[in-house]
Amino acid sequence: MRCRVGILPFVYLGLPIGGNARLLSFWEPLILRIKSRLSGWKAKHLSFGGRLVLLKYVLSSMLVYALSFFKAPSGIVSSIESILNCFFWGGNDDHRKITWVDWNTVCLKKEVGSLGVRRIREFNKALLGKWCWRLLSDKNSLWYRVLKARYGEEGGGVLDGGRVASAWWRVIAALRRESWFSNHVCRVVGDGKQTYFWSDVWVGGVSFKDRFSRLFELVVDKWVSVFDLCQLGWGVNGEAWKWRQRLFAWEEEKVGELCLLLQYVNLQVNKEDTWVWNLEKSNTFSVCSAYNFQTSQHIVDAPVDVKKLWLKDVPLKVVVFA
Repeated sequence: MRCRVGILPFVYLGLPIGGNARLLSFWEPLILRIKSRLSGWKAKHLSFGGRLVLLKYVLSSMLVYALSFFKAPSGIVSSIESILNCFFWGGNDDHRKITWVDWNTVCLKKEVGSLGVRRIREFNKALLGKWCWRLLSDKNSLWYRVLKARYGEEGGGVLDGGRVASAWWRVIAALRRESWFSNHVCRVVGDGKQTYFWSDVWVGGVSFKDRFSRLFELVVDKWVSVFDLCQLGWGVNGEAWKWRQRLFAWEEEKVGELCLLLQYVNLQVNKEDTWVWNLEKSNTFSVCSAYNFQTSQHIVDAPVDVKKLWLKDVPLKVVVFA
């Protein structure tokens, strides 16, 4: 076909494919693009407000594409924030000006009297979190089926893959276990056919696998669905409970405790099970809600009356100075 033979890594749709995102050299082209966009002469001729607008533009355009697919190393995050911080205070590579306010304070929300500049590390995680959400809600897609064929599936989720996994998949697999994501995803049961009884979070805010870890070790079928278990009968002496060995008295008490949680569960015929992201009113994952949650602990008392300050009639450079 007379195709030109290429080599790895190569650039596709602006992203380097086949490179190692953990290496600093992988991010050098992006660093150079940021430096060229935030050049020193622009810092000289722009006001505080103008520099803030340009800085937010760079964060919301140039970085989003790369950060939505790759996890930036700590060194790269520090380098980018250093460039942004230097530009914001009117400096450049040759001449750095005094930083009057700490960068972490600049990144606080407007509601607490700051400028609302995005924190790169948390923003990166929130963007990658969308892949974690799609792993749950988009299982018919081609990319999910490729991951499933490559690493295998257990309990409704793609396995981590261990050492043979790609660097990208190791990042996503680790991210989906972090508390900011896993603690805010739950299953709303309809007919129960697509919900795993032990591993999915569908009653009480925590999986039965974690809440009743000893029973999970002893149960015969660890990946049974809610529908199948309900059909067998999940009362205290129901046929649903099949154990690898006879239970001790304290283990039988745990079964009784589990059955109490199930007594008010009613499955809905002809209604599919759905995943819910409980940080969003729409119940669907959003980067904004994930970012806001991760940065919610960074709160200070508002030093100014914010509502009176952020007005259209007040010049932006005055607002930034205040």
